[in-house]
Order: sequence, then C-alpha cells, then structure tokens
Amino acid sequence: MFMIRKHYTDALEEVVTKANATKTTIRWLVTKEEGSERYATRRFEIKPGGQIGVHAHPEEHHIYILEGSCILINEKGEKIIAKPGDVFFIPSNEPHGYANEGDKIVAFLCVIPYL
Repeated sequence: MFMIRKHYTDALEEVVTKANATKTTIRWLVTKEEGSERYATRRFEIKPGGQIGVHAHPEEHHIYILEGSCILINEKGEKIIAKPGDVFFIPSNEPHGYANEGDKIVAFLCVIPYL
C-alpha cells in the first residue's frame, strides 16, 4: 500500500453529541479504513459559544491547536487557555473538556490509539 493523501474536507463532517457537546463537529481524518492499525486522527471544530463538556475515556490522546483559542477544563473547573500551536497530552481517564469563549472557530487535531 502506498501513502494516502486527502484534504481534511474530504472527510465527512459529523455533529458531536457526546459529553454534552454543543456547536461542535468532528472529521475522522485517518482511520482503520485507510489502513491505520494503531491510531486515529480526528479534526474537531468548535464554533463560538460551543463546548465539549468534561468527560473521560480510556484512550490517552494528543491535542494540537490549529486555529482559534479555547479553554481546556479539568474536573475541578480549572482552566487553561489553549492557543494555535499549543500541544497537549491528556492521559488515560483524565477528565477534560473544551469551551470556545471567543468569537472565532477553534480547530484542533486529536490523535487517539485504538484500544
């Protein structure tokens, strides 16, 4: 198999409904369907005023902020401002959430392992 190339807009944009998400979409960019055996790469977009509520899951994941600024929130309500170029590692089962309190779309990549 040779490498696969596509534009992120080639992936279906789906509305996120888990974790009390609002005004949020996901695109599964690289998955098992493309031959990736260990990881999935996803692109999230959160519109102004949107959020992904605090949640946890067994997959550790890597976040890379592409555009816009958002707030990362932990289970205690503590907040970190995330800006373009910031990279985050979120360990397995660590409660986390995201909120877009700005006036521009927030876009970020999220890489998760298949369990």
